[in-house]
Amino acid sequence: MKYRRIIAAALAAFTLFTGATAFAAGTASDPLVTKSQLKSIFTTPLEDYLDTVFNTLEASLETKTLGLQEAAESYARKQVAAAYAEALTEAVLEKVAELRSAEMTTLTAGMTQRTLKKGDVVTGPAGSSVMFVTGQGKVVGPAGSEIINITAGSTRQPGPAIREGILYMMVADNGSGIEVTSDTATVLLKDGARGGYELQYQGYADALNLLGLFRGTDAGYELERSPSRLEALIMLIRLLGEDSDALANDTVSPFLDLSDWVDGKRYVAYAYRMRYTNGTGPTTFGPNQVSALEQYLTFVLRALGYRDGVDFQWDSTCRDLALDIGLLNESELAAIARDGFRRDHVVAISYRALDCELQDGSGDILSHRLVDLGVVNEDLLRISKDFIR
Repeated sequence: MKYRRIIAAALAAFTLFTGATAFAAGTASDPLVTKSQLKSIFTTPLEDYLDTVFNTLEASLETKTLGLQEAAESYARKQVAAAYAEALTEAVLEKVAELRSAEMTTLTAGMTQRTLKKGDVVTGPAGSSVMFVTGQGKVVGPAGSEIINITAGSTRQPGPAIREGILYMMVADNGSGIEVTSDTATVLLKDGARGGYELQYQGYADALNLLGLFRGTDAGYELERSPSRLEALIMLIRLLGEDSDALANDTVSPFLDLSDWVDGKRYVAYAYRMRYTNGTGPTTFGPNQVSALEQYLTFVLRALGYRDGVDFQWDSTCRDLALDIGLLNESELAAIARDGFRRDHVVAISYRALDCELQDGSGDILSHRLVDLGVVNEDLLRISKDFIR
């Protein structure tokens, strides 16, 4: 019992010590302060303390021989020292973990999440930072460049792989940064760090989502990636106001390369029956193949009543018609040619189509037809304008 009081008193002293001492951040699996270091730090002063304690104990052991006293003293000192050092080490590591958690919460506050693809490079001005949430990457840059591992407080030169959950900071906007080496990566960016495609049309996505015309995926809107053929087809069906009809469809398409997603099969079968689309072959649809800009413009122009082969040619004049009716502008076409066609562009083109006149000469616009069909709520349509800036 007396030894327990000794340990309790020692730990109380440790509490005062940790309250006035700052520890470097680390993790349980990769601490900056290791158990072995802590034990070596705390065991030496503990030996001095125990010398005093056991000198007092020795005086009370009058019935024991000197040899027994020495043996008992040595054994007890080692046992108490081991227990004390173990308890003290665990307490310090727990304190370090708490400090690291609080520190990382502060460091990552206000960071923007983005999904990048293989080959994308995160760069930025001095002081900008990045953290990989998922995926792998490596440090890149010109000879002599470096970035800072904020968590460890050390620098990294081009070459080494980076780890998830570690905060890295740029020291110069000279091309040094981190290149994604996995197929995809989810990263957090802050203070001007940039990488991959820069989103431009988030407001359009929010507006379409409000109207029930764009729902995103389990991973969110995913505006930074290219749209698939199936995703482009689904948007066409929704702009036509035929989403409910497609989901109620019970016909079967001839395509054998569709996933087990039941609704996806229904969309494809419906579109095939309505002659909105063909496959990439007699038995293949290519649902995950990337949709080109021309393919998506053709879908949207069809939704507006234009006929490919009559009013435009899908592979040549669809861009000209899209420019004429306001689906895109010249600078956006140039940007798509430079950066690629993204779901970001899909939402912008789709929302703008709502304000385009139908080709039937009625003077009506697409959004009014969707309201008349009961697909879009008129009040929500007005509210959706506030998302576009």
